[in-house]
Amino acid sequence: MDALERLAGVGGDLLRRVDGVLIAGGAPAGDPVWELLRQVGALPGDVLEFGLKVRGEPLRVAGAQLRADADRFARRQGKLTVDLAGVWEGTGAEAFAVRWGALASYIGDGGDPGTITGRLRATAGYTEALADWCDALRAELAEAVARVVGSAEAVTLRQAGGEEPPAAEVLEAAARIAGRVLRPAADAFAGARELMARRAPDLEELRYSEPGAGPAGGAAPTTRVAL
Repeated sequence: MDALERLAGVGGDLLRRVDGVLIAGGAPAGDPVWELLRQVGALPGDVLEFGLKVRGEPLRVAGAQLRADADRFARRQGKLTVDLAGVWEGTGAEAFAVRWGALASYIGDGGDPGTITGRLRATAGYTEALADWCDALRAELAEAVARVVGSAEAVTLRQAGGEEPPAAEVLEAAARIAGRVLRPAADAFAGARELMARRAPDLEELRYSEPGAGPAGGAAPTTRVAL
């Protein structure tokens, strides 16, 4: 159980009050929370629920598996290249060599993101970066919730009755609390968009292209090899 989970009970109760006030009466005109609400597209209580659901550890497990798969592809490619070298001669071998060379380049050794192994490692890196993002979001939300649950604004909300529309001081208190919770969420979502834009070129679908020509001296018959 991390800090956000420990604060979920008291924080959730307070933020549900904040959501109710904002829904009933809105925020004061011109308050910065309006822009944050537009950026995040959710109320503070929804943000807390989202933060409690995102977890970095499953993403790290997936990243480790992707790296293991990339290593397996790289080893298999290298082994087959060595095993096939010099053990097969003739026209069929030449035709196969052309195709195997193209396929081996497509598989790659992991150093180039424009290969299968490279794409797997790039995807693993993206997955691990998302795991860090999840952990950072949870930590930032936990800090924000810890600050607001003990604030003067929280006292104002707890002491307020259920009158509608809410009093001006209640609206102001709700807006301040909402702003403190929504700010780290807005920053995190902007960071996620930047991360995706930066990693996107190395995550696109990688298509395999057949080699354009066979060996010199005419077309070779189709060769099938079980690998």
